[in-house]
Amino acid sequence: MKKKEHDDEKLHIAVFPWLAFGHFLPFLHISNHLSQLGHRISFISTPKNLRRLSEIISPDLSARIAIVPLPFPSVNGLTPDLAESTSELPSHLVPFLKRAYDKLQFPLTEFLQNSDVNWLINDFAPHWLPPIATRLGINSVFFNT
Repeated sequence: MKKKEHDDEKLHIAVFPWLAFGHFLPFLHISNHLSQLGHRISFISTPKNLRRLSEIISPDLSARIAIVPLPFPSVNGLTPDLAESTSELPSHLVPFLKRAYDKLQFPLTEFLQNSDVNWLINDFAPHWLPPIATRLGINSVFFNT
C-alpha cells in the first residue's frame, strides 16, 4: 500500500490545561506521547506551574516540548504570589482562579497568532478558546481528564 504524503507530516500542537495538577499530568502524558511520535508540543500555562512541570518532563523529550509561560493575571481576591493552581488554594477561592484563567485569553490568543500551531488541545475551562482557534484556522480538540 502506498503511503500518503500527509502521513509523514509532523504537527505543532499546543496544549492548554486547567490550572490543577489533576489536569496538568494527563496533559503532560499526552504531550510526551505526541512528542515521541515526532510532533512539536507547546505546553502552555503560568510560570509557577510550568516550573514544577519542567522537573518531570523527560530530558530526551524536552527538545520537542516547549514550555510557554503566560503571566498569571491578578484578579480581585487572588494574586500570583498567593497561588497559580488549585493545589495552593482553599476551594472557596477557586472561582477567583477561574477568573484569572479566563484573563489568559488575550496572551494565549497573541501566542497562537504568532506561532505555527496546527492543533490545540484544550481542557474544559476555556469555553472561549475553540472559537478563537477556529478564527485563527487552528484545529482544536477537547481533552477530558
